[in-house]
Amino acid sequence: MSTREPFYLLWKKELSPDGMGPGIFIYGEQAAYLRKLLSAVVEEAREKGTQLQLKPFFLFDKDWAEILDEAQSPDMFLFATRKFLVVYFPEPEEDDPQLAERACRQLVTPFEKEIERYFASPPDGVHLIIVYPGKIKKGNRLFDFFSRLQTGSGGKLRLLEMKTPRQPELTAWIQEELRKRGKKTSPQAINRLLEAVGADLLLLDQELEKLSLYSGERAVISEEDVQAVCAFQKTYDRFAIEEALESGSLEEALSITSRFLAEQPDASEIINYFTGLSRYILSLAQARAEVEEKKMPVKEVFKKIKPQLNEGWLLFDRKLEAFSACLKAFSRKELDDLVRELGRIDLKLKSSDLDAGIMIETFLIKFFKLRDRKSPGLNRL
Repeated sequence: MSTREPFYLLWKKELSPDGMGPGIFIYGEQAAYLRKLLSAVVEEAREKGTQLQLKPFFLFDKDWAEILDEAQSPDMFLFATRKFLVVYFPEPEEDDPQLAERACRQLVTPFEKEIERYFASPPDGVHLIIVYPGKIKKGNRLFDFFSRLQTGSGGKLRLLEMKTPRQPELTAWIQEELRKRGKKTSPQAINRLLEAVGADLLLLDQELEKLSLYSGERAVISEEDVQAVCAFQKTYDRFAIEEALESGSLEEALSITSRFLAEQPDASEIINYFTGLSRYILSLAQARAEVEEKKMPVKEVFKKIKPQLNEGWLLFDRKLEAFSACLKAFSRKELDDLVRELGRIDLKLKSSDLDAGIMIETFLIKFFKLRDRKSPGLNRL
């Protein structure tokens, strides 16, 4: 059994004033979470009576010459103060592998000599934290520069990749964050949370805070709490109806719909519910088109449809398997017909007084008749 320390404890050690060296270059999908970690470091130092000054710099606003000049300038009134100077690269606006190359060419290359001289003899009590909020592959110019600097500086600069944790690690982190708030939850609720929010640690931290407040004096956060707080719009049991369509049964889907209608939802809530149901059918139709026309593997299509699920998670594997099985149950024509039927129902819901429950239930019967005729064992997956 692995005894590797959890990622959140390793990151905390790397950023503690006692463990911090003169410099550290941080990169990866989760590098933005550094802001939360640094806030915790400052608060902990304050509680211990340690003087710690935290100052951010943004490379689109300040250049390296100004930043390094401030790092090397002593403050006669702050001799006993440790200084964390945090240098942020601009956040990537898109997933472009060339962004890091351009960032290096524009923001680092003109100042390479100055940066190297700084780390040849860094000042005491000053810790330079350099942050690139995104993935960088080995061989990239930006990675290579800081990697060479790590070697050339004799370890005065370290590299730390803050990458997305695996699902078991992420689950442990969520449980630990809830424990700090005096809460706990179930694996099922955590799966719902990850499906709604994805793996971004900053967003997850915000949602955990909202869930803790929403649950009030209750010690256990339920799946219903996650659905109410983290779906970003009121779509009753959105996850449950999707799973029923995917790998459940007609009886289950009708039961979920019946419970929803029993709450006497208003018109906008009915539209939201139907939108959630429609979204899954549309994703199947999109997948079928891309698999047949573009010859894309189902996994690649699924990753586009569910970007919040990380490959390698057990949840990813389970959802992909169920999605693939459901996709195989329909022909291209059948999915196109279902999409057209969705359009007709959507129009009637918005423009007539016809019974919404009857229209939705009739559609569900048609969907499951097609699905289970092609794959009778599907509801037992």
